Formats: sequence, C-alpha cells, structure tokens
Amino acid sequence: MSDSPRSDVVAPQVLHTATSAMREGLQIIDREWRYAYINEAAAAHGRRTVEELTGRTMMECYPGIEETPLFDALSTCMAGGDPQTMRNAFTYPDGATRTFELRVEPCEAGIIILSIDVTEGLKLEQQLRHAQKMEAIGRLAGSVAHDFNNLLTVILSHSELMLDELSEVDPMRREVEPVRWAGRRAAELTRQLLAFSRHQVQEPALIDLNDTLEVSERMLRRLLGADIELVVDYGREVPKVIADPGQIDQVVMNLAINARDAMPEGGKLTIETRAIEVDGEYIAEHFGAEPGRYALLAVSDTGVGMDGETQARIFEPYFTTKEPGKGTGLGLSTVFGIVRQSGGMIWVYSEPGAGTTFKIYLPQARGAATGPLTRRPVPTRLEGTETILVTEDQAQVREVAATILRRFGYHVLLAANAGEALLISEQHPRPIHLLLTDIIMPRMRGPELAERLKAMRPGLRVLYMSGYTDTSVIQHALIDPDVAFVQKPIVPQRLGERVRAVLDRESVNGD
Repeated sequence: MSDSPRSDVVAPQVLHTATSAMREGLQIIDREWRYAYINEAAAAHGRRTVEELTGRTMMECYPGIEETPLFDALSTCMAGGDPQTMRNAFTYPDGATRTFELRVEPCEAGIIILSIDVTEGLKLEQQLRHAQKMEAIGRLAGSVAHDFNNLLTVILSHSELMLDELSEVDPMRREVEPVRWAGRRAAELTRQLLAFSRHQVQEPALIDLNDTLEVSERMLRRLLGADIELVVDYGREVPKVIADPGQIDQVVMNLAINARDAMPEGGKLTIETRAIEVDGEYIAEHFGAEPGRYALLAVSDTGVGMDGETQARIFEPYFTTKEPGKGTGLGLSTVFGIVRQSGGMIWVYSEPGAGTTFKIYLPQARGAATGPLTRRPVPTRLEGTETILVTEDQAQVREVAATILRRFGYHVLLAANAGEALLISEQHPRPIHLLLTDIIMPRMRGPELAERLKAMRPGLRVLYMSGYTDTSVIQHALIDPDVAFVQKPIVPQRLGERVRAVLDRESVNGD
C-alpha cells in the first residue's frame, strides 16, 4: 500500500497554488452567471478582490455587462457554442481603460475564461506601426524634395542671373522678381520636407540647452503676447548635446507658436529643461527608445488639448487642425525631423481640454565632443580661374551650374555621369582643381567617383551637391575638412561661396 497522499485531496490544493501563481486570469462562471472560481490575476484585472467576486453574479459585480458584445459572446459559448477568442477593452469607474485578450471555453459547470492584459503590448504595437508609417512618409517626402530641388535650382538660378543683368529701374524686374519669390518660398517648403525626412543639412555644435533657451526666451515673450504667461524652468546640470543651434531655436519657436494657437483665450506656457536617465522601464513603454543620459526639453500648454486620433497624425507633413490658410501643416513635422536627425526622441501627451506637453530627449554628447564645432568663414571673393569638373545627370541643373561658374570666371568641364567624368579626367591635359558632383547618380554615386578621381589626380578638391542628402556624407561635410557639401536648390551666391571656400582652404594633406 502506498502511503502517499490521495490525489483527490492534493489536487485542489495544487490547483489553487498553481492558478494563484498564474500571470493569466482564470475564471469559472457557472450557468447562473456566478463566479464559481476566480484567481488573483483575474480579480486584479477587474480591480476587485477574489472575496468580492466569488459567489456573486457578473451582473451584480459589473452592472450593465449584460448589454455588451462581450456578454453576447459569453452567452453563445455558455449555450454550447464554439470556443471564443477576443479582445475586450474594459473601462474602470475612474475612466481608465485596459485591453484584455480573452479565451472562452465551454465546460460542464458553464464557461472558463482565460484573460491576459495586452494593453502595453498594444501600445508598443501602435508605436511600431506609427514609426513605420512615419518612416515611409519620410522617404516619400525626401524623394519629392529631391525632385523639386532640381527644378528649383533651374528656376532660382536663372531668375537670380536675370536679375543680375537688369538695372534697378528696368520694368522687367517686376516680371522676374515674383518668380524668384515663388522659388524661394517653394525652396523653404522643400527644406521643411527635408527636415521631416531627416535629410536637412545641419551645422552641429556642442550646445547647452539652457544657454540656447535663454536666448530664445526674449523673443518668445514678444511672440506670445500679454495674455499668455510664459514660465521657463532651467534645470541644473543638464548635459550638453550635439545639435544645430538654429534648428533647436526653430523647434522651440514652432512648439511655442502651436501652443499659442491652442490657447486662443490665453493661458500658460511652461518650458523646462532637465537631466534625464532613460532606463528599462521607459524603454518598455516607448518603442525605439535607447537607454542613456539625455537632456530633456519639455514644452507644456494649458490649451484645448488633442484626442488620440489627432495625436497619431500631428507629425505628418501637411496635417493641420487649423483653418485653411492659417498653417502649412509643416511646423510639427519639421520639429519631428530635426529631433530625430539630431539623434533624439519626441513624445506628445495630451487630452481634450487638459492641455498638451511635448517632451524632447536629446542624447548627451559623448567622445570627442568637448568644444564647439567651428563653422567655416564665408569667402570675401567669389571669382576664380581654376578648372572645375561638373558631374550632374540632370541636364538643366548641369547647364545652370556651368553658367554660374563661368560667370565667376572659372573654366568648366561638363559630364553627364561618372563614366564621362572619368573619361574627361583621363583626356584633359591640364590640372582639374575641383570636382562638383551630385551625390545620387545612376550606376556610380558621387563619393565613389570622387575616390577614383582623387586616385588619378592627387590634390583634387571635391564639393558634393544634392537635393536629397545622404546622412553619412553630410556628417563628413560638416566636420571633415577634406569634404564639403552644397544643398540644392543651388543659387549663384551660395554656389560661388562654397566653391571658393573649398578651393581656398589649406588641405590637411598639404596639397
């Protein structure tokens, strides 16, 4: 005879121990809709205790549940139907909502319900989908900006060249100046699209957010008006960050303008900086967040707030809640792009009638970032006699670049692609001082062409141009003295300055 305990005695104890330790909720509902059994997890899902629920009906514990689609599904299963799997959003008396994944199985007593809280997982899933959507929109926006910048190069450069030829009293100026104005306005819009798609040219520096914000504060007080109270709270020991100071100013101004528009009757705008350590808990709730030390810039208003549907779209280009003619819908998308291109994160927290808070996290500067990144001086002259090889696959852009350079006195060689450029280099008997090349070209990109030409012609200088910037090239263009870049749309003054600056600087290799 075995002296081990009887299974019919041990089983209930084991069952209770096992179900009490479960992360999933377990409920057994009898045919009179009473809780015959419920474990701790299931009771916690409803913010009740096991004692409060056991022996009572679902209708007693949750009045009105019999009118819900959930109860219909439970009834079907109770009547002998097939097992049911569903998601149920449960709203608590305080208005909070949690979402549960439910599996309902019929049993001899009635039904068994297994439940698990999937609220946080759904939030991350939504954040992932939103990030993927924003990435796709960003690629589209960048491609559109690239095409427009080629067209705007032709429009702006030719209008500038025409105006240079016309006297101040020439009546033709009135015909050409609106073209230049429209071109400049279109160029500004494409710059905003590039900022959103994270392909805008940056001039990064090691900055202190408190110092940057202190400069902006005076302008903000004039911008906001007397009916909006501005409170600026400067944090202590806020880490320095690598960012473009002008773009950070743009971020603050855009958020302040949106806050002002959200408070038509007046209110309070609070801007604060803090040192923040992003840890595992924050990362678990925010898709794409990285651990580390950050400088936090928070902008909060007491305005009308936003619902969830609006919050999901506010960073999209051309999405706006303002009346027609009162906004381009590019302000917040520009903010989003600047923050992301600076290696940071941005999150919005808002409820209708309860105001809005934007939180921007910029990573602490690391490594060699011990001082300001210097900006190159602007040349005092634009003219020259050097030889420049222009490589550009768009014929009109290629021709207008050649026209500009020839007006400044340069000797210009033209190539429609990398193959032509290599052939010209092989056949040209005299020095070629500068390669001006587009970055994105068929078959061979500008950087590869530059490397091959520099191997053939030591001392050759390189100036890249593009309407859709390659991040790695731009980073080198701003900190590497042997690489330079000019953003399309190119115009005579800017192109002349960049060409002269590249030709005049001393090479690190001594050529």
